[in-house]
Amino acid sequence: MFWHLFRYSLLRLSRSYLAMALLVLTPLGLISVIGLVSGQIGASGEGRTGMDWIAASFVIGFQTIGGSYTLHYFHEDLFRPFKWRMRSLPLRIDAYGYSLLLASTLFSAFQGLVLILFTDWVYGANWGPLPWVMLVVLTVSFLSQLVCLLLVLTVRRFKTAERLSEVYGLGSMLLAGIMFPLPNTPFFDFLSTYGNPISLGMNAIFAMAHETDKAPAYVFLGLLLAATAICAGAAALLGRKRLI
Repeated sequence: MFWHLFRYSLLRLSRSYLAMALLVLTPLGLISVIGLVSGQIGASGEGRTGMDWIAASFVIGFQTIGGSYTLHYFHEDLFRPFKWRMRSLPLRIDAYGYSLLLASTLFSAFQGLVLILFTDWVYGANWGPLPWVMLVVLTVSFLSQLVCLLLVLTVRRFKTAERLSEVYGLGSMLLAGIMFPLPNTPFFDFLSTYGNPISLGMNAIFAMAHETDKAPAYVFLGLLLAATAICAGAAALLGRKRLI
């Protein structure tokens, strides 16, 4: 049954054309436009170019916004009046929830893969080993789906949950220094290095691609996995109360 539910969820996601336009074409346009202006900047002291930084920041950054898949489909199927129609069907609600979560994670990561391959082939962005990059992208994608799942499970008003999901995505971009440079203080240095999922993902990719010592890459990914495990435990407890 899980496979059929998973396939059904993937089919629905593949038909969400507006979301795909937002999460693929928007970062593609931003990377192209900003890359034309600053992507030809030479290699930094860490060995990465301007295009390396721009491509990684937008690909990882839009994974945080990809959590909106989970937010909207959980609300639409399991919390609106339509939920009683779903509950009348001969299926396990928890299995359907897991299939939605898994399909949203993989679909968002696949969109990231499209952008990674495009920026590699067209702009020559150096991503490092693709399996490692996809492991990081999948982790950020899963973490973002879990954060949005927690929002839809805990916030009573859906509009408020939507706004909070935007705060999570745009706030992470702000703390990562994507929108503008943060003040050069120890507090903001810590936030821009360890205090948000985008910086952790980018630093894990850059450390593996450009540094001789790979240990920092494993540290950054480990922090991402720890945050994901905490959110997964909280979502499992809350989901058991709200959905079953």
